[in-house]
Amino acid sequence: MADRASASIVIGGEIPRSSIAGLIEAIAADGGRADWEGEPLDAFAVCDGATLEAFAYELSGGTFEWTEEFCEDHGLAYVRSSGSCGGAFGPERVIFTGTGAAVQFDMTESEEIVLARSLIGDLGSMETIEAWFRLAEFTPPPLTIIEDCDATAMVEETLHG
Repeated sequence: MADRASASIVIGGEIPRSSIAGLIEAIAADGGRADWEGEPLDAFAVCDGATLEAFAYELSGGTFEWTEEFCEDHGLAYVRSSGSCGGAFGPERVIFTGTGAAVQFDMTESEEIVLARSLIGDLGSMETIEAWFRLAEFTPPPLTIIEDCDATAMVEETLHG
């Protein structure tokens, strides 16, 4: 059996109305709930102008595997915080801003971001270190539900200028 930990995820950004069901299915596949002891999430939990939060116990590797993949594939920003699994891995915070790659930050059990001495050398300057900590504090924007005809028009406008 894989090493497991509890985790929470906060999701935000622009989402086409037709993608909401897929997001909810991904969260359900990961065992996500409305709160630590709550009910499963449904499409009504996705509200325009608010972030979406999900919570789960006993996630393999402490990750929302399906949810994170869905968000990355659809450009939805997220912040995942997961606990530790004794002897296997420590607590972490993972940031996906909606573009690029997700970035992992080690944390203490008190949810403070930890910067390892080896990484200080890699980052090089105080400005870069401060930017690294600012990224670690990223908060996803509220969800904006866009109608599918708006999403299609945006894609066509991008393709055809």
